[in-house]
This record gives sequence, structure tokens and C-alpha cells, in this order.
Amino acid sequence: MTGKEKDEVMSLRGSGKFRSRRGIIAAVVAACIAACVIAAAAGAGRREKTAEVTKGVEFLKAQESRDPKEVEQVLTAQKKAKMQAERAEMQKKLEDGTIDVWSLFGDSVIMGDSRAVGFYAFEFLPESRVLAEAGNTIANILDHEDELVQLNPTTLFLCYGLNDISIGLWSTKEDYVKDYASILDELHKKLPNTSIFVNSIIPAQQPAIDTTPAAVPEWSEAVHKMVEEKGFGWVSVDDLVSEHQDLYDPDSIHVQAAFYPLWATQMMLSVYDEQQAQGQGSENVSSSSGSDSAVSSESVAGTSSENAVSSSWDSGSAS
Repeated sequence: MTGKEKDEVMSLRGSGKFRSRRGIIAAVVAACIAACVIAAAAGAGRREKTAEVTKGVEFLKAQESRDPKEVEQVLTAQKKAKMQAERAEMQKKLEDGTIDVWSLFGDSVIMGDSRAVGFYAFEFLPESRVLAEAGNTIANILDHEDELVQLNPTTLFLCYGLNDISIGLWSTKEDYVKDYASILDELHKKLPNTSIFVNSIIPAQQPAIDTTPAAVPEWSEAVHKMVEEKGFGWVSVDDLVSEHQDLYDPDSIHVQAAFYPLWATQMMLSVYDEQQAQGQGSENVSSSSGSDSAVSSESVAGTSSENAVSSSWDSGSAS
């Protein structure tokens, strides 16, 4: 290269034109690299999807030679395992506060005695959504019939029992269950789109248990059997009571504020379980023997309730 040519090159490099060309070249190279990366990622995605499809086809082919009942059992077991894992994850989110359990109650209503009063007394839920008074029994439920119709809740939780047994209005659990069943039928008639859940009877603890009926477990189980037969929802609080006896008040009858989030979580898990049962098919839902010929799966779990609760769970409402 002659001295003149070198001077021209050096002059070109120093000019904006050379820098512009160099920038264009760099941009083209970067674009090519990005295109290669995107293409590689897309190819990996296609290969992954193809592998999944191939795996699924191979599984189905393998099932062709197996007994249909055996295949059904395998699929049922897989579905059950998945549901259990999802439930465990949901429970974890509720317990660690990832999902605010109180946000799931939305337009639900809780009815009951002095234990239920705590839901608004401790300011967990608005008083307008907790129809409860000290000393109440199931005989007081229909006193709120007009109010319930106006509220038209998606989910109704009933929390009664200890007063019912202690007050002596029902001499036997059979009489009690018969009246309870009639009340549930009336509620379902007035609130056909409401999911109704009955809580197990929370017993007293020592020393109060010496002055309260000892037959609480038997009466609670009788109510449970009736509720299942009629197709309504059931919330078992028995394990919570056993695990958290330290959360009883000194009177050994009422419970402390810390018990209520646990109780509320159990209620919502029961709603979740009911929804899962509906998803498995109508054969998993008990038929009704009440005034209607049957309590449909929609009326038991409540379509609107399912949508409201499921959407809150899916979005992971923060506390």
C-alpha cells in the first residue's frame, strides 16, 4: 500500500462514514446471532413438544394390551395423586399466608352460636356476613330466612351443636338430625344456588366438659351422616380441635382468635374438596333425599362459589 493509500484509509477511519459502516456491520452480526438464538430456542421447544407427544402415544399404545379396568385404576390413581398434590400446595399457600383465606369468603355467610360470633368479634369478617348470637341453636336458623334470601350468599357455613345438645330441645340425636335435615331442605329451597356446608360440632374441653353433654361426638357423627346422604358439604373441625387444645379460652368452651384462621382454612379446603369431587363426576356427589328429588352437583358446590373461590386461588391473593 502506498503512502497515499494509507493516508486515505486513515482518513476514512477517522471519518463518521467509516464509523457508521462499522456500526452497521456490528448491528447485522448482532441480529444474526439473535436470530440464531431464537431459532435454536424454537427448535428446542419443538423437540420438547414432540418428545412429550411421542411419550404420550407410546403410553397409549402400551395400554391397548392391558385390561381396561386396570388402565382405569392406573389413571384414577394418577388423577388422585395429582389432586392430592394440588390440595397440599393449596393448603400450604393458605397456611403460610400466600393466599389470604379471608379474601376467599367474599360473599359467603357464616351462621352459628357464640363460637361463630368470633368471626366478626375478632374482626376477621364483617358482622353483616356473620349471622350468629350466643346461645343460638339450629332452631334459630330460619329466623334469618329473609335476611339470607336478601344476601343470597354463594356459600353458607353453619356452626352449631353444643347449645343444641345442652339446651334439651332434642332428647335424642335422631330427633335432632331429623329437624336439622328439614331445616337444610328449607334453606336449599330458598337458596337453590347457595352451597351449604355444615361444620362438625366443636366439643368443650376439661373442666367444662364435666358440665356439658359427653355425647357430642355421637351427635356430630349422626349429623355428618345425614349431611353426606343429602349431598350437602361437611367441614370436619375434629383434627383442629385435637391439635390446638391450647387455643381454647379459659372457660374451655370458646376459642381464641388464633383458632379462627385455622378454622377458616379448613372451611375453604372443604369447599376445595367439594369442587374436586364435582370434577370427578356426579357419581361422587350424594343424592338428596330432601324435598327436592335431588341436590344437583351445581347446587351442592355452587357454580358461582366455585368460580369465585377458584379464581382467587388461581390468582394467589396476597394477604
